[in-house]
Amino acid sequence: MSTARPAEILRQLEHTGAPDVELLAQFVLTKSAVAFEELVRRHGALVLGVCRRVTRNPQDAEDAFQATFLVLAQKAGVLRSDVRLWSWLYGVAFRVSWRARRAAFRRRAREVLVSKLPEPRAPVSSPEGPELGSILDEELAALSECYREAIILCDLRGASREEAATALGIPEGTLSSRLANGRKKFAARLAKRGIALSVAVLPIAVAEAQGATAVPIELIRKTCELVTDYASSGTIPGPLAELTKRGLVVRKTFAFGLVMVAAITGAVIAANPIAAPPAGPPKPPATAKTEVVALPQGEQKALPALATPPRIIAGWDLPIANPERVIWAPLGDRLAVVGAVAIRAQSEGELRFQPAFVLLKYTGKSDPENIARTAMPRNGSVVGFTPDGKQLVTDRRERHLLSGLHQLVYWDPEKAEVGPVNSIPSLQNKAKLRTVSFDGVNVDDTYAFDSNGKTFRAVSYDRGAINEPKTLDVIEVDTTTGKSGKPLVTVPWASCTLSPNGKRLAFTVSDGARVRVYDIDNRDKPELSVFALPDKVDAKRNAVLLPHMFSPDGNRLVIFLGSNQAFVVDALTGKSVAALEGEPNWGRAVFNSDGRLLAMPERSALTIWDTSTGRRLKSWKSETAVFAFHPTRPLLVVAEPNGEGETRLGFWDFSAEVEKK
Repeated sequence: MSTARPAEILRQLEHTGAPDVELLAQFVLTKSAVAFEELVRRHGALVLGVCRRVTRNPQDAEDAFQATFLVLAQKAGVLRSDVRLWSWLYGVAFRVSWRARRAAFRRRAREVLVSKLPEPRAPVSSPEGPELGSILDEELAALSECYREAIILCDLRGASREEAATALGIPEGTLSSRLANGRKKFAARLAKRGIALSVAVLPIAVAEAQGATAVPIELIRKTCELVTDYASSGTIPGPLAELTKRGLVVRKTFAFGLVMVAAITGAVIAANPIAAPPAGPPKPPATAKTEVVALPQGEQKALPALATPPRIIAGWDLPIANPERVIWAPLGDRLAVVGAVAIRAQSEGELRFQPAFVLLKYTGKSDPENIARTAMPRNGSVVGFTPDGKQLVTDRRERHLLSGLHQLVYWDPEKAEVGPVNSIPSLQNKAKLRTVSFDGVNVDDTYAFDSNGKTFRAVSYDRGAINEPKTLDVIEVDTTTGKSGKPLVTVPWASCTLSPNGKRLAFTVSDGARVRVYDIDNRDKPELSVFALPDKVDAKRNAVLLPHMFSPDGNRLVIFLGSNQAFVVDALTGKSVAALEGEPNWGRAVFNSDGRLLAMPERSALTIWDTSTGRRLKSWKSETAVFAFHPTRPLLVVAEPNGEGETRLGFWDFSAEVEKK
């Protein structure tokens, strides 16, 4: 194969012969070896470059190269028609290569245990050799797709901005913006790894890492023969079977995976010195403990402080735009991401966004399975799942009509149907199971379902035509009949919050400096505690206390102060547990299952606090992210726009960061 410069390869790739999607279709329908060989020739240089840099071993690189195209053969029938194959292959090649590298480390460690040779064997280094190339690919693969693709085309493959913009189907100005921002983010990530490359030098370093990679003709031949055998018999040679089986499972826990390998084999390597795997980036130093606020005897005991930052364990790309909410099923096995999908009207031919949601199972793997994209029912929004996680509940609220309906509707999402207007399934009458109507009662947006889903509690009020309501009622509604009995508790009209389990209510007292917490089940003496503004806090600047959010068990409450301050309060005693660092914004707040962690906006960032100490644990700069904690684990899911029409779903694990006592 000729060693054409990357830009020429790109032009061959994008502008000559049949498009990638047609070649894939030919392979799927006819098992065409010629079509698949053309794909290998087009994208082989990019794939082999990644494999060599990551594995740093010629034989491992060839195995990873072959495994990458075997994964393509396996997935050819399910890839979206709009997929950019070169970008998809880059991601698969990196993940397969990383797994091959880890397997090689383990294999060499085992060789030390059984070897009786006087001289231990050292791995053969790749011609590229330096660790820099591998780190470049690690951090490039971790960038958002829109930035990664721009850098791959312009820096890794040497395309001009005009060529890259054409390949991506975006204006050249947009491409330039993505490239500039992507390089800045890329350089910042490298700086954290101890590699100082300026934005100006970065493209040169990336281009040199790829070099004029040429794929040997013999490697192309062997790869195509393996694919032909797989297409006819469905079999894959043993050495490659594990790589292809797990090729899409390895994700962005690069450094963590390497540290784990080092931990597993460390004792062996220490006793039998071989060429050890390169160390991952140094672990962040343990943050010094912050003194926990002293609490009187009998109050909630403060939990130990977290020691190090969380780690990301998976990142999923979903076919939905403008994410608004992430909702977990009670068992934590499913989740729904609420947003919108772009639909082209048949008459006008114009794009419009329709409210929709993506329903998917949480498997713990690095790639989602069985994604179901469904259009939202008219005037409805998803508010939750039934306790078994099998049914969705939507809130139908027609605020714009004098005779508008207010209902909860239960749906079986498996029975979504494709309507006559567009090809996206939607919840229609066939999927509707039952409806709960509120006859003339205004109910707040919070629904606290009991454990069996037979009833829920909500805050209701009667808003007149002229005057504001004077009182608020907590009512319990039967989800079968839609009927509610007498109010469980009545309080003066005020800002209020109902706990997720429906057992507690917090509301602001009329003086604006106190919050009362009621135990709803204690009808005779409901008041549980009162929180008053601490003496040390400046009460000026119209500081008004607002109940904000309960922890899932109702034992902790975060209260926002109008001057960008917030307190975590023990709901049982009304005592302050901690004041949150920084300037948290009054907005949506989410506790994890045991009330230990709190996620909430802070200026233009998403910040996580330790509620026992008030200390920041992690902060991401983001103005668009929506988030939710897993119902039983310290696992935070963050949804944010990723390019045009897609959402990146990231899973951040805090469990491994708890300091051992």
